[in-house]
Amino acid sequence: MRQALLAALLMMVGILSACSNNNLAPASHEEVQENVQNFYNEMSKFDEMGKSSLEAFNTALTSYSTGKASDSEMEKAVDDFQDTASDIADEVKDVKISKSLPENIRKLLKESVIAFQSAYSIKEKASKSAVSPDVTAEEFQDMNQQADVAMLYGISKLNEARVAAGLIEPGSAATDTLAGAGTGTAADSQPDTDSQANTGTTDIQVNPQTGKGTSVTEIK
Repeated sequence: MRQALLAALLMMVGILSACSNNNLAPASHEEVQENVQNFYNEMSKFDEMGKSSLEAFNTALTSYSTGKASDSEMEKAVDDFQDTASDIADEVKDVKISKSLPENIRKLLKESVIAFQSAYSIKEKASKSAVSPDVTAEEFQDMNQQADVAMLYGISKLNEARVAAGLIEPGSAATDTLAGAGTGTAADSQPDTDSQANTGTTDIQVNPQTGKGTSVTEIK
């Protein structure tokens, strides 16, 4: 499943690359670094938005699974999380990548955009399934793992672009942390609500200051 997801992401990148036409003058080294840093800052902003939204969703989901939140409260939490995930996916897609950048860096940034957009879209779908009795714990876990794979792939490609631009050194703490990270195995524990409220998975997040990735077990 993970290989199929990555293959699909790479195919989309190949199509976009084939359709691109770069006739602009090459950017200077300083301009390349500025463009890549701005791109990184944008992705970090979206990551923070997603993190805040996920925390609120997790809190509501935990309350719902223990009977402390009503159906209407849970429905609102799901709607809010879906809206945020959908908005982030749209905003990620609209992030501009300068055509004056070197082709290798442009390709890496395109790959990260597609991966991040895919991750947030999958998160949106997963939230719809979180309290659905028609979705098994295995199916719910699979969606979360797909989102993790896409997110981790996007982060790795973004860090490759940062290395290529000279913003970070190869093998630095930022890339070492991501290289050793992996997706978590969800632990299924269905409550009486027949939801997947207590299913956990690993979310890979980026620190906007250091670029380091951390693995945090969250309820999704």
